[in-house]
Amino acid sequence: MKIYRNCMLRPIIYMAATRLMAASIFLLAVDRLVPNGPAPSMIAAFLTILFALFAFLVYLRMDGLRIPRVKYIRPKTKKDPMRHAFSMSDFTDEEPVSFEDLEPEEKDFCSLVCNAINLIVFLVLSFIL
Repeated sequence: MKIYRNCMLRPIIYMAATRLMAASIFLLAVDRLVPNGPAPSMIAAFLTILFALFAFLVYLRMDGLRIPRVKYIRPKTKKDPMRHAFSMSDFTDEEPVSFEDLEPEEKDFCSLVCNAINLIVFLVLSFIL
């Protein structure tokens, strides 16, 4: 069964970049704000282990493990005025696919790939720093 489709590249890049920036901010904050704290290579190794754990949990979810979650209740928002009804994507042949538009199996695959990307990045950083 082929899970990957070309339209999933955009959500994978967005998720990987967001997680990479958040983890980098954590690395820099711990390095700068904790006096006599761990070395940056140790922090990068910790983040490598954390992303490996996340990837393993997503792999288990793809294999059939389900963890019960609390349902998220969205607050009511105002309707957009008419001037915001059109976007540039309305005038293209194909709309970009966001993470919410994907099937659950595709979401799991995107999450697994972006965790693997960040795992590799921080594994390399743990040897360089």
